[in-house]
Amino acid sequence: MSTHLEQLAARRRQLQSRCAVQRGEIAESQAGIDAGAARADRVIAMAQRFTPLMLVVGVAIVLAIGPGRALGLFRRGLVAATIADRAARLLR
Repeated sequence: MSTHLEQLAARRRQLQSRCAVQRGEIAESQAGIDAGAARADRVIAMAQRFTPLMLVVGVAIVLAIGPGRALGLFRRGLVAATIADRAARLLR
């Protein structure tokens, strides 16, 4: 009977060790997720601060150059931003 108890105790220690390793791996994954979420939060906060300013600048541009040209500039800027984003992702 004591052999069986020793086996159970050894199995328990093995499982506890495995759980500790898995908890460490989960903590590392969570740290990466938290870092990404913090970066996204900063970007969102910055966008919220600058939204009124961007709106005023956008209206001023549309009034200054006309809606057709402003839309064309917006489209070209959007294409350039998409290309820059893809390039940045490739370089990471």
